[in-house]
Order: sequence, then C-alpha cells, then structure tokens
Amino acid sequence: MASENLDKRFELIQETFSNPEFKTKLGRILSEMSPSELAYVIESSPPHERKIIWDLIQLDTEGEVLGELDENLREDLLAGMNPEEISIAISDLEVDDLADILQTLPEKMTNDVLSLMNSRDRGRVEKILDYPEESAGGLMNTDVITVRAENSIELVMRYLRFLKELPHNTDDIYVVSKNDEYLGILPITKILTSDPNLTVREVMDTEFKPLNIESNQIDVYNQFKTKDLFSAPVVDSKNHLLGRITVDDIIEVAVDEVEQDFIGFAQIEEDIFASPKKSIKNRVLWLSINLLTAVLAAASISFFEDVIQKVVYAAILMPIVASMGGIAATQTLGIYIRAEAMRQLNRKNFRYLFRREFIVALANCIVFSVLIYGITSFWFADTALSLAIALAMVFNLLAAAIFGFMFPHFLRKFGYDPAIAGGVVITTFTDIIGFVSFLGIVSFLIG
Repeated sequence: MASENLDKRFELIQETFSNPEFKTKLGRILSEMSPSELAYVIESSPPHERKIIWDLIQLDTEGEVLGELDENLREDLLAGMNPEEISIAISDLEVDDLADILQTLPEKMTNDVLSLMNSRDRGRVEKILDYPEESAGGLMNTDVITVRAENSIELVMRYLRFLKELPHNTDDIYVVSKNDEYLGILPITKILTSDPNLTVREVMDTEFKPLNIESNQIDVYNQFKTKDLFSAPVVDSKNHLLGRITVDDIIEVAVDEVEQDFIGFAQIEEDIFASPKKSIKNRVLWLSINLLTAVLAAASISFFEDVIQKVVYAAILMPIVASMGGIAATQTLGIYIRAEAMRQLNRKNFRYLFRREFIVALANCIVFSVLIYGITSFWFADTALSLAIALAMVFNLLAAAIFGFMFPHFLRKFGYDPAIAGGVVITTFTDIIGFVSFLGIVSFLIG
C-alpha cells in the first residue's frame, strides 16, 4: 500500500510540472513526504526536474534526504551548496550519517563545514572521519549510553528517564569500567523485567563479543547476519568502547554491495537519469575495451582462413564453442565474486572451491561434448567436424573454469575489482581458446 501511494504521488509530481502554478502545488506535495520518499522522487527524475525539486525541499529536511540519496547524486547536489547551507542541513543527522556526507565533500569544503559545528559535534565527527569509510569505524555511531557494573537497575532506570530520549535504534546499553573499557551489554528488556534492587553486574551479558574498530564492513555485515544482531558495540585494540553499529547501517552495506556487483557485471552507470555526458563517457570506455578484445578474437580466426575456406561449415559452428565457453567462465567468475564478497574465501576454501569448479567443468565437458557431437553428426554428417567441435568444447569449458576462477584472484592481488574488469577479459580469452582449439583441430583432422 505504501509503495502504491508513493507511485501515485510521483505521478502527481510529474503532472504538476505542466501546471503554470506548479511550484506552489509541488512545494505542498513535497512538504507531506518523508525524506526517503523525497530521495526516491529525486532519483527517479531527470536532471532539470531534480534541481527544481531540491530547491523546494525545506532546508531542515535536506540533510535527511541527502543521507538517503545515492552517493554520486548526493555529490552533485552538495556541489551547489555553500558550507553554511550544508552545516544547517546536516545539523540534526546522526553522527555516522553526517560523516558519510562529509566524506563525499572536497577536503576544503569538509574543513569549512566542520569549523561551523560546535566543538562537541565536531569532535564526534572527526573521530569517525579518522577511520576508512568501509571499516567498522566508518560505519559506527558514537551516540551510546553507558553505565557502570556496580550501579543498581533502579539507578539505571532513573538515569534513562532523566535522558527522556534514547539514541535511535537503541536496544542495549553498554557496561564500561572507569576507564571506558567494554565489559558487556545490558539489554533494555532486562532493565524492564529485572528486580530494581539487583546490580547491573548481576544482570548484564558478559558473553556478547564487541566488534573491532578496524574490521571490514563485509565482516561486520556477516556477523550481523550470522548472529541476527540489531546493534553491536565497537571497541579499539585496547577494548575501549568507541561507539556502536546498528542494523540500518548494515542494510545500507548490503544494498551497496548488491548495486556495485550489478553495476560491475553490467558495466553501466549507477544513476540511470545521469546526464548524457556522463553516460557517454562511461559507455565509450567499456565499448572501446570490448572492441579491442573483439578485434583480438577476430585476429585469432584470421590464422585459419584457409581452413574456413575448405570447411565452410566450421564458420557456422564457431559461435557455439565461443558462446559456451563465455557463459561457463562468467558463471565461475560469479561464484568467485560472491564468495569473495561474503568473505568466505581463505586459503583452504580457495583450494576446495577451485577443485569444485574443476569437477563441475569436467561434468559439463562430458555432457556437452557428447551432445554437440550428436547434433553436428546429425546436422552435417561429418565425423571429423563433429569430433573437432566436441574436443574444442572440452578444451574451452576446462579453460573457462580455470581462467574464470584464477583470473579474478590475480586481478584482486593487483588491486583491480574483478566484478568490473573480469568479464570483458574472460569472455575474450574463452572466445580465442574456442576459436583456436576448434579451427586447429579441424585443420589437423583434414590434413
């Protein structure tokens, strides 16, 4: 129902642009929408309409909308704002969201915005900015409630009532020593259901393991997933409590990973409503690489020109071998990337996964070489040609499994993203292996 209402509002907004008094009507519609709905409308609109919508959004709402937007689009909008506007817009955001926005700004702009904050907020944000964006430190929020182990439950309840408002997504409060060393968690449910005369030490959970500040965000995601966490404390190497990570931050990590994998495989721009200039620049790059690899594949065929002239049917069958190898290699590449993204690859698992892919490739070789031999024999009644394509299928499917698994491993070692760089190279490799093996075997068999 919520999705239908949002779609109707979006259609109404699109109709409003054709109305002579559209700005007044549009401003009224936008004022009734939540930050996430506003972000959806902006992302779903062409560039010229985005500017109009953004200008009509209330300044005190802009910060929350920025937090919901795609990073590239956020950068475009922030580029049109001065430090004072940015400071006001983001003043009510949680520290982790605020840090995410500041990390997208140029260094000078970030410093200007920080200088406009009060000393308390500036200190909290600077702590997060010191850590890499994709680490637990970059994800965490410093808004936490802490108590001492010797406090009574009654005292803790009075303290919480005194605060009047708890940080967003608070399900636990944290127990620390005098030196802010992490000791355990005290769930809100325990506070509500325990005898007020008991001490925190008697009720707290000391088995709950905190996250290390330097942990990678995918490792953090996996811990939330496997342990079904809603929030988790973050500590440094000396076990000092620094902050917490909540499930909403982890959802963003999961969504970002899925989007990046899709963008990498499809080799398209993140923003489907980006200006033609951005799209042209991105696509020309990848199409140029594809053209180069296609020329390499075509060059491999030219060495067997005389074979193709003698055995015309070979030209008909060549795409079959190349296509099968390309698909098989892409499947193996996908397995590798997924295992890597989920942090499930170590030395032992790497060897097992490679053996598994090789065994799968062997099974595919048996099935598809026999199948293509039968099809070619029935189609052309040529035993030599049928044998050639069957053997070429075996070579190409084995090469696809080996190269499709090892190549992304080497790419990662040299600092390249296999999701983006792997597909083009791997399909070219299997094309060349397929063409050369098939035409080479045909050349040998026909003497």
